[in-house]
Parts: sequence; C-alpha cells; structure tokens
Amino acid sequence: MSWKEDLTEKMSTLSKAEFDYIETKDISRASKIDLNCTGIYVEASIIYFEIKNIAYLLKEHGRRKVAQAYTMYHEVLNAIAEPAGAFVNCFAPNAFLIVYPGREEVLSEAVKGAMKIAYALTETYKKDFEYIPGIEFAMGMDQGHIMGTKTLSDNGMEHLSWFGTCIYKAIRISKECSRPFHIGISGAIYHNLSDDLRVSYRRVLGIKKSVEVWTKVTYQYENVKKHLYQTNHKIPIDDEA
Repeated sequence: MSWKEDLTEKMSTLSKAEFDYIETKDISRASKIDLNCTGIYVEASIIYFEIKNIAYLLKEHGRRKVAQAYTMYHEVLNAIAEPAGAFVNCFAPNAFLIVYPGREEVLSEAVKGAMKIAYALTETYKKDFEYIPGIEFAMGMDQGHIMGTKTLSDNGMEHLSWFGTCIYKAIRISKECSRPFHIGISGAIYHNLSDDLRVSYRRVLGIKKSVEVWTKVTYQYENVKKHLYQTNHKIPIDDEA
C-alpha cells in the first residue's frame, strides 16, 4: 500500500468515527488515550504563559539564548505548578499552558501560582535572566472545560494537544498584559476569588488599610466588550499564603 492509499484509508476511518473521551480530574489517565478519535475531558483553571517579544529576542540575542530562556521558564513553571497538582504543557515555541484540574476550588490556587511565577521571574531569579536583557512575559487566565488529544504515542502530558474556549480567552487576555501587570484574569475568575487574593493590606500613618490589587480593564473578545482584571501583585515562592 502506498503512503497515499494508507492516508486515504486513515482519513476515511477517522472521518466516520465518533469522537470519544474520558472525563476526569486525574490527568494521569492521559495514558488511556489512543491515537485515534479519543480524548480526555477536563474542567480546569488555565494559565497561558507567553514570552511577549519572541521575534525581537531572536533578532537581538539569537536562537540559542532564546531556547535557553524557554528551558529556564519551563523549569520555574514546573516547580511551582506540580506541588499544587497542576501540570505544564509546551503549547507553542513562545508559550506554555499551565493546567489546574478541578472546578471553582482550584481557582485561588491557580491565581496564587501565577503570582508566585511572577515573583520568581522578576525577583528570585531575576539575575539568572540578565544574560538575555529585554525579555518580557505575561499570563492570561480563564476557567472552563478543555479537551486533550494525543499527537504522539508516548504517555507524556506535555505532548497532549488541548482545545477549549477558555484557552483562547486566556491567550487573548495575555495580549492585554505587560510589565508590571504580568497577570490578567477573566471576570469569571475574579468574581470567584477569595478576599485574600482581591485585596492586600498596608499601613498608612499607622492605620491598617485594605487596597484592591486588581485593576479593571475593558477589552474586545470576539467583537464583544468584556472586562479583565490585571495585577502586579506577587507572592514570594516560599510563602504559603
């Protein structure tokens, strides 16, 4: 059988098959997905982490330094996400998808994760990125259902391809964010946040006052005006708050 005949047969089989999926919170069950019309269905909070200026960085610093930075970002994201039961997906050459499986109960944990990532990259490991000056990043967040399918035969979660409206909304939100407001969240996430992640406390003339840490921003999503919330608030990576 020629490659064309083989492809024609596969396309015919796939087009007639009914797409099936496994609904779960346990992402390790990705090992049960085959390479045909089967997927994994997860409700989750999503962080879309983007290197904002990849074209500029490639031009100014070259492929090696950019690839090095990508690898370093990956290490930081993994270290912060995994203890919280989340996982990191290499989404694109300039982006990662961080998935916190669960319903509303994981929203606060995901936002804390984003704040810890921002702190780690701008404070704790700032000097480690001095070799590539000018690098910029942003995070967009939303919550919803996502569908993952396999494109490789191994069981690595990083090799799943994910689809879901919340992913593309998180991508759009990240486009609205830039230093020092590295994090942007959807209204759905903001309105379900606990009070300790909405306000911080400062002493003014010896009096403790609460300060809103989020700034409301209007943006266009699918030709509709929506609101997102940005912050420059960060949580030290050794802080359990």
